[in-house]
Amino acid sequence: MSRLAIPAAPVAIAFASGIALAPWARADVAWTTWLASLASAGALLLAGRTSWAAALLLAGVGAIGALRGIEPPLPPDHIARLELPRIARVDGRLAAEPVRWTPDRLRLLIDVEGVDGLPRSGRIQATVYGVPPPLAEGQRLAAELRLYPATGLRNPGTFDYAEHLKREGIRVTATARADRLTPLDDPAPPWPARIKHESLAAISRALPPTSGALLAGLLLGERTDLPHELDEGFRLAGVYHVLAVSGFNVALLAAAVFALCHLARVGRRTSAVVAIVVVIGFAAVVGPEPSVLRAVVMAVLVLAALLLERDASVTNSLALAALVILAVRPGDLHDPGFQLSFAATAGIVAAPIPRGLVLGAIGVSAAAQLAVLPITLTHFNQLSTIGVVANLGVVPLAGVATVAGLLAVGMSFLSESAAQVGFDAVWPVLLALRALVAIAAAVPGAVVHLPAPPWVAIACYTGALALGLVWWHLRAERPRVANPSGAAALALLALAVAVAAWPALRPPDGRLRLIVLDVGQGDAIALEAPDGRVLLVDAGGGGPMRLDAGERVVAPFLWNRGHLRLAGAIVTHPDADHAGGMETVRRLFGAGSTWDADTLARGPLWLGGAMISLVRPLRGTVGGGPGPLGDPWLLGAARPGALETPARGLTASVVDEGPRGHTHRSPRSRNDEAIVLRVEYGLASFLLASDIEAAREQALVASGAPIAATVLKVAHHGSRTSSTPAFLGAVGPAVAVISVGPRNPYGHPDPGVLERLATAGARVYRTDRDGAVIFETDGRTLTVTRWAARRTERFCLDPEAIC
Repeated sequence: MSRLAIPAAPVAIAFASGIALAPWARADVAWTTWLASLASAGALLLAGRTSWAAALLLAGVGAIGALRGIEPPLPPDHIARLELPRIARVDGRLAAEPVRWTPDRLRLLIDVEGVDGLPRSGRIQATVYGVPPPLAEGQRLAAELRLYPATGLRNPGTFDYAEHLKREGIRVTATARADRLTPLDDPAPPWPARIKHESLAAISRALPPTSGALLAGLLLGERTDLPHELDEGFRLAGVYHVLAVSGFNVALLAAAVFALCHLARVGRRTSAVVAIVVVIGFAAVVGPEPSVLRAVVMAVLVLAALLLERDASVTNSLALAALVILAVRPGDLHDPGFQLSFAATAGIVAAPIPRGLVLGAIGVSAAAQLAVLPITLTHFNQLSTIGVVANLGVVPLAGVATVAGLLAVGMSFLSESAAQVGFDAVWPVLLALRALVAIAAAVPGAVVHLPAPPWVAIACYTGALALGLVWWHLRAERPRVANPSGAAALALLALAVAVAAWPALRPPDGRLRLIVLDVGQGDAIALEAPDGRVLLVDAGGGGPMRLDAGERVVAPFLWNRGHLRLAGAIVTHPDADHAGGMETVRRLFGAGSTWDADTLARGPLWLGGAMISLVRPLRGTVGGGPGPLGDPWLLGAARPGALETPARGLTASVVDEGPRGHTHRSPRSRNDEAIVLRVEYGLASFLLASDIEAAREQALVASGAPIAATVLKVAHHGSRTSSTPAFLGAVGPAVAVISVGPRNPYGHPDPGVLERLATAGARVYRTDRDGAVIFETDGRTLTVTRWAARRTERFCLDPEAIC
């Protein structure tokens, strides 16, 4: 296809490139580039240099994209300029329909009009607890909100929620009780909201809960009530795209409209107009997701070409859709939904699809999977091995369910009994779809988790796909061009695989790394041994009504560090903020061993070239007198001679396993029974104090247990009932790190604890301010990296050496 046949594609690519470069661009430079390119292109056009003029015009388009992507300064009255956190009365208007997560928890987007009686602007995302009064988009309300700066969990290789909110124009988040919300008016909900509400109500009345939730996802992209196991099944089967409203749904809807118009003997032009109105209305009902907007813009352009009796260019439609969306919402360029939707469509358009129903379906599925592979790895660390095959059955079933479901929902607005017939007809299809997804998800290795590829690997992979298409199209007519292109494609593909696999294949460097992850109010610590294997100590929060830190933080962090399996995992005690995420970690990584207080007290073990001694502790005043060391046991193969260089060895000891013999204990008693670990590597030592409190600390000091350490993981998130002066004096830490959530209701860390740590001479780091805190040592020096600020400090541990 010639370049003139697809004039919108290079323009869209240039505009998107400008948005991508916006974080490093200055507005004055972008304006200068735009004006210079415009003037230079005009001069070159007059001189007949059209190719150079086109290149300069594209540079100007890129400059416009950069200007659109540069974040404008906040207005003086923006709510983010207030001193936060604070409690305030906020007057505003709901910017979207409330999103209900559970019967007593929902999320509101509020466009602020005033704060404490003074005019303010900006948008707040508020989480409301309790059962609120009826609320609808566009409704004005007053609320007493606890306001916070928008923050997220900041760790290497994990999702940056604060940056996501920033792209959505949200700088402030809030929490509130439902009884502190007061509606100020009672407008009728907008027609799209009414149609969506009535459609969901009709589905819930006619179908059992699970099938109803599945149909709501297929038709409207509404996945709130979808059971977790079914949601996870679609992910594992590699067919989650059918639950995201996109071109698949829009194409089926447009085709259904055309079919009905044909049955009614309506002309093509009138049918096109009706289809345009229907797909635009459909977009208004399901919401402005990037995949929906892309599909609707493309559909409108194709239908408009039909209306004007012109040939429609799918590539032009795709490029124009990207331009329209990015011009209005430049932040969507970084949205996974935008990237997946456009990449999959571009892959299908560009790929040579074989003829035939079955081969064609396989070709379409494979083309989409190849196009989105770097995106799914980047955002989700997932490679689907079964998706191409699963789509052959899932897509037709989803298509039938979508068409039949749309007809049934449409009939529900006319006759409930007629609609019930339609829903009864679609129910067996939904059951078959669920069964097929369950079978595909149960295939061993259906999804493989891999590190996110670096930009070099993505560039090489994209180049390999492009050169592969060149080879395919020219292989018969111009083999002298095609053959080198094919060879270069294979070379780039090999380079992409090598670069992407490097994190998992790189040899160990003999250094110990201890990473205290930012999991909010909880603990999760990754210990990377000098031989490259990794040990996990706790996994953050999880369980009902909690963010699963194992899934959202620990797993992506480990994958993107190149760790596909764990050497072992330690649960210091069963509280949800320490152990909640461990079940997910075990499921995703197949941890070799999960240890608790009973299995740890057996003695020393070897971890590759380093020794980890899990020693049965000397008992203190809590739980009785001293106990003997347990028998040694091994994880992996013991290496003779590993203890010949103790200054370079790694030792971890359980310095106290806590009292035993009680089955029902108070929260404080459970804290005092937590496992305490001591890790030693050369001159560096770490004491991981879990959640122990004053009584346990006193017992450790009194028993003479080996608790002196260079680095202290402060007990119980900095609670005032821990970190006693005697304990800190016995530990003598040069550095202390507190794992704590920024909005915890307990007041952690306690100011008295911070004062005692300062008196002890410890340099304090906190995950609520610093994000993940990364310790790295070769046994003689210690570096500490605060991930949120990307700043590193260096400590020399050997007083006689020059570091």
